[in-house]
Amino acid sequence: MSRDVLEHLIWSLNQSFRDKTEHSLVANLSSVTTDDLDTVVPGGGRTMRDLLVHCAAVKWMHANHAFGDGSATFWSTWPNEEPVGEASYEELMEWLYDSHYEVIQMVGLLSDDEELLVKRPTYFGAQWETRRILDAIAVHDVYHAGEINHLRALLQQVR
Repeated sequence: MSRDVLEHLIWSLNQSFRDKTEHSLVANLSSVTTDDLDTVVPGGGRTMRDLLVHCAAVKWMHANHAFGDGSATFWSTWPNEEPVGEASYEELMEWLYDSHYEVIQMVGLLSDDEELLVKRPTYFGAQWETRRILDAIAVHDVYHAGEINHLRALLQQVR
């Protein structure tokens, strides 16, 4: 049984998360500072903290519902005692990395490419093929990388 597609998906997930230096989620977060986290740009609505929390929580929920016990909710994924609103940039990035590695670990445990067609639960109650869940995770990272890039540009104008 082959794992060729699974290995490609792991590669693709890593590319969209951190390895594609010009477009990945982590690359676009690389110049963010703790001071940037809670700044709302004029006319804006979401902060960098909001985006980091969203990206980490959704990734964690996808992994937990598709491959785990399905107990994770948006507000239960933050692993630290302090409120997420008080977390530093470094703490938020550690959570984001942990969320990503949870996904990669779960995909690594799949036995073969046929598992990509298995329907699994999503955190929003639907049943999706595994490949669709993994695609949603990769696309989600790239989507928010663009949003973060735009927000960074707006923050540079505010300073």
